[in-house]
Amino acid sequence: FGAKENMGTDYNEVRDSALEAFISYTRAFQTLDPHAVVPHFHEPVFQITPDGARLLPDAGAVEQAYQHVMADLKAQGYVRTDLSELEARYLSNDLVQINGAGEWKTASNETLTRFGMTYTLRRNNSVWRIIVGIIHDPAPA
Repeated sequence: FGAKENMGTDYNEVRDSALEAFISYTRAFQTLDPHAVVPHFHEPVFQITPDGARLLPDAGAVEQAYQHVMADLKAQGYVRTDLSELEARYLSNDLVQINGAGEWKTASNETLTRFGMTYTLRRNNSVWRIIVGIIHDPAPA
């Protein structure tokens, strides 16, 4: 499969840089502008959500998928996503898995939805992008 030599790898730097890219994605999501999230995704990207599994082959498909989600959130009064329990797991120099939980919140701090999440980010040409996104039940308290 072409595994690369990991000599000299700073695992913390790899995890931290992927986590920083993921946080940047969440900031873009909070704008509720579907176009803003597109650069954060690999082409293609695979998503698994409670609604099903789907392959989004390109930027247009990503934008279209997020239009629906963001329109629904806007109608519900969404203003931010609170993240917790974030953990970045090193898989290789160009692959990191991020796990955690999120809550979509309104301006009055009401929770719209609580969810678990598992994202795999791939680094290509020094840029981290989401290649697999899974939204699932949050871990039991």
